Amino acid sequence: NNMANNMQRAPRQWCLTKTETVNTFENWRQNLVYTLSLDPNFAQFIATDAKWEKRCAAHPNRGFTDENDHTAIQQAYMLDLMLGQIANYCPVISRNTIAKNSTSLSGIWQTIRLHYGFQSTGAHFLDFADIHLQADERPEDLYQRLVAFVEDNMLQEGSVILHHGDVIHVDEEMSPSLENMVVLTWLRLINPALPKLIKQRYGTELRSRTLASIKPEISQALESLLDEIASADTAKVMRTKTRPNLRGQRPAFSRRQPAPSNNPRRPTSMKTCPLCKQVGRSDVHHFLSECSYLPEQDRRYMAKVRQVSDIIDGVVEGDDDTYEVYDERPVNTTTVQRIDVRQSPYLDAFHDHHAVRVTIDSGATGNMIRHDTAVRLGCTIKNSSQSAHQADGSSPLTIVGEITISLARKNKSFQFCGLVVQNLDVEMLAGTPFMEVNDITIRPAKRTIT
Repeated sequence: NNMANNMQRAPRQWCLTKTETVNTFENWRQNLVYTLSLDPNFAQFIATDAKWEKRCAAHPNRGFTDENDHTAIQQAYMLDLMLGQIANYCPVISRNTIAKNSTSLSGIWQTIRLHYGFQSTGAHFLDFADIHLQADERPEDLYQRLVAFVEDNMLQEGSVILHHGDVIHVDEEMSPSLENMVVLTWLRLINPALPKLIKQRYGTELRSRTLASIKPEISQALESLLDEIASADTAKVMRTKTRPNLRGQRPAFSRRQPAPSNNPRRPTSMKTCPLCKQVGRSDVHHFLSECSYLPEQDRRYMAKVRQVSDIIDGVVEGDDDTYEVYDERPVNTTTVQRIDVRQSPYLDAFHDHHAVRVTIDSGATGNMIRHDTAVRLGCTIKNSSQSAHQADGSSPLTIVGEITISLARKNKSFQFCGLVVQNLDVEMLAGTPFMEVNDITIRPAKRTIT
């Protein structure tokens, strides 16, 4: 009997505060309704269709009539007791608004909701666009706020809101498509790049499951997904050319960082034409190669000389290392084009449900994968006694181990066996061994991988 009494006992009712959310208000309301339902005298008033009149001189009994069990006076008295209890726990609303002027329990809830600014109206749903991830808010808390808002705005039976002019006769439930939209909105609010990454990473699972179904897996991997987006924004690899080395690794240089060279750069200077300056012309602010008084034959000769000078000035001489070409001097559109820079060819594949980008490098003598990528893919890393160096032939790379995995793209399967490197500028570097085993060829002129 004591256990049964404890199960019937609701949590102690609390008062509403000046600041409430949809969730906290619903918790308060549900607990209060449960507490009131424990008293049989209030049963008829908390029914869904229960209504009464305002308390005034014209309706002293609030519209009740004598019944077999209770008189009209008794019913009005019990109603006043119940409304008084509600008013006690709702100090933010005038007591008479609840105790005297209310006509139904649903009307009381709407009055409270109106006070907090989340009354059930067609316009309230537009506030969904104002929800965003707050500075001190966890992503999971944001998701719960989105779900609570959508659930609170679903239409209920007897609602005053019409849909296409029709009255709602059945309580609305959250459909799978609506759940998917909530999860999609959640991802976009966290980071606009997340939906695209989720599509790549979980493409295999999403063939047979909905987005909302894999939401728990996304939540567990959310931190690593955001780290991957951040690293992708700060490290965009561009290559010029490669040479064979022990394991195909080359140093990378930032476009803002000067390349190592024994030849110092020429200082930046103002445009001045020595020819026009010598004869005293007014317009001297242009290069000699741009001078309109320069013979065409001399102009062509200077263009060829400048082209060779730019190549030597932008790239370190020698075969050991090749760096990105850059120049801090102003470039005129009429001069000869500098060396083109192209990104290495790559293909996107899957390992289980994880997406990975495989960079094809025909100049690399081995295959490599970055350590954090191998961990993300869930690869089994085995010990390795091999070593690898950068393109200078002396700087060693930190080898963690080696892996052997299978990658999938559409209906094709690719075998990858390579070293796990602590630091690598790409996720996976597929060299000549990968191309031989999987019979892969590249055609840069057509930008195709076969």
